[in-house]
Amino acid sequence: MDSNNGKTSEPLKLALLGYSRKDFDHITQLVNLIDLGRPLKLSVGDLSKMHKVDCDLAIAILDNISNLDTYNKHVSLVKQESSNPPIVCAAREADRQILESYRIGVKTDHIIFMPIQIERLAAMIRRFGSGASGDGGRYDAAPPDATRTVIAPSPLRLGELFLKKGLITKDDLERALEHQKQNNMYIGDALIDLGIINEDQKLKCLAEQLKTAVAAPRQYASVDLNVVALIPEHTARRFNCIAIERHGNELVVATTDVLNLNMLDTLRDMTDMRITAILGKKDDIATSINRCYNDIASHKDASRLTEDMDDRVEYVKRKEKENDNEEEAAVAGAELGIIKLVNILITNAIRDHASDIHIEPMENELAVRYRIDGDMRKVMSPPKQSHHAIVARIKILSDLNIAERRLPQDGRMAVKIGQREVDVRVSTLPTIFGEKAVLRILDKEAFEKNTASLGLTQSDERIFRSQIAKPYGLVIVAGPTGSGKSTTLYSALQAVKNVAKNIITAEDPVEFHMEGINQVNVNTKTGLTFSVALRSILRQDPDVVLIGEIRDGETADIAIKMALTGHLVFSTLHTNDAASAIARFTDIGIPPLLLGSALNLVAAQRLVRKICPKCKIEYKPPAELIESLGLDPEKVTQFYKGSGCVTCNGTGFAGRTAIFEMLQVTKNIRKLIIKNAPTTEIQEAAAAENMKTLRQAGVELAVNGTTTIEQVLAATVEI
Repeated sequence: MDSNNGKTSEPLKLALLGYSRKDFDHITQLVNLIDLGRPLKLSVGDLSKMHKVDCDLAIAILDNISNLDTYNKHVSLVKQESSNPPIVCAAREADRQILESYRIGVKTDHIIFMPIQIERLAAMIRRFGSGASGDGGRYDAAPPDATRTVIAPSPLRLGELFLKKGLITKDDLERALEHQKQNNMYIGDALIDLGIINEDQKLKCLAEQLKTAVAAPRQYASVDLNVVALIPEHTARRFNCIAIERHGNELVVATTDVLNLNMLDTLRDMTDMRITAILGKKDDIATSINRCYNDIASHKDASRLTEDMDDRVEYVKRKEKENDNEEEAAVAGAELGIIKLVNILITNAIRDHASDIHIEPMENELAVRYRIDGDMRKVMSPPKQSHHAIVARIKILSDLNIAERRLPQDGRMAVKIGQREVDVRVSTLPTIFGEKAVLRILDKEAFEKNTASLGLTQSDERIFRSQIAKPYGLVIVAGPTGSGKSTTLYSALQAVKNVAKNIITAEDPVEFHMEGINQVNVNTKTGLTFSVALRSILRQDPDVVLIGEIRDGETADIAIKMALTGHLVFSTLHTNDAASAIARFTDIGIPPLLLGSALNLVAAQRLVRKICPKCKIEYKPPAELIESLGLDPEKVTQFYKGSGCVTCNGTGFAGRTAIFEMLQVTKNIRKLIIKNAPTTEIQEAAAAENMKTLRQAGVELAVNGTTTIEQVLAATVEI
């Protein structure tokens, strides 16, 4: 035999230690059947007496869980008096639950449960008997291609680690230990319960003790649903765990208990993969389980429903062989289950606080995207064949013509989810690959129609309330599409509404139904334009009139005349800032004299995303970024951003708020309007009267930690 193989021919010395001869029978029988590819020298001894052992690996049999303290004492003596061989605890399967709850109370390097399969016993002996005990763990051995991650806990107790880190005092530890005994909880949870430490501090120390990692928020946010689906939902909820990453045959699982042997065994057997358990927050894991498995269920439902539907749709086409009958095929598909798919799209959008659902046909796929806090996110890709059926179902619910696919159509529907009613505005548009459908979700419960919810500063709210309280005049809200103008106008109506006033609106379309207000839905197809509606409204003896949008000179002229004849008029314009609204009126033919006399207030606004409060952190941005806001980097250094968490799905943002530019038409501003002064001159005069620009309002929000510098720069332009 050559020298390279000489080492492997040396016998592996295995010692079986226990308290009675019968303890050895099962393991001895298995050992005699194992082929390790090398000689095996087996010796047996009494664990209570034989402490000096010459072996490569010792298996110490725990025959009675009640003798654990004595067992640990004898195991420690074996380690001290021998050459510190790896020692494996062989416990009974019946004691598994007790040992798991005891956590790291067994002083051996590894634990196996008897009876054990011969393959697992052989794998364990190979791993520990080959001198690789440093790679061992505390878990029952498994085949190399499907095992658990090794965790070798620190000998330092968790309470001692908290003391060492300076997070608690000895008095705190004593209180926590007493609280632990009374409430039967772990020491870390007891400290949290008493308010001495927080969960982040507990996890950080626990990870250090167990020599493992803590799941990062972005790992939850970027999780692949295919990876999550490797663990069934009932199992994930049972063990409070979720699969977050996959690397080849390794599955990374976030859990609150990385030493749960039962969980690790179950996941390993279920997935046939190597399980790496890392720590995670209880709330983060629970939130991710709810979100991910709901999405998985939605995808499964969509696939199952559309698979059934596809067969029937193709059957109808083969039977009729007429393109004109595609509508009937779509309706047939809807009858087979597309109803549920559309319900899933809408309920998931409401759950995720989406403002819009986009159903977009592409050349080779059908994409479904949600707009959440202003950003588009792809959420689903149903089979391309389901496109006509989905759109047909939406048209049926919205009272649209399902046979018309060459022209755009607009409609609305009402969806009731439990006791909650949500309005949905529908728009279809023919594209080269089919009809695109957009559903605008108008959630009545989520929509707070009052000025306090707009995000106004105290100064801006005072100005806004004073102007909408006037008996007559014109109040304009300016901004691009999607900047929250309608929300601001509805809030103004809510503030002035009372039983003594006759309030009428002309909108295209009516977005929210408000009690006590007469709302007119403009319909250009039937000839009911804004101008036609406003002429009729004048004969209805109104006190307050809301005009959805001033689009042309005729509508603007009527609005100005209404404001001059004792009516309070609210409306919107599409301009970039407040002063530009004045130039817009003159461009469409309104005489400056009339405009100056009628206008009370122009409020320009934008929406910016708010930093998620749960992951908000302080940071120092680059000096040039601070300078771009007109600030001194030496004086202003405290800024904030969201690091990303489960609550905000890793984005760092949660919700949106508005920034405003309030241009009051004072005597000086009125004079400038009447003499048709340039926009820049009006802007400068308003600034001299302490008007904050959109950029300045945004900077205030960035400095106080409501939003980020990047959001302000993206939403505003310095003039």
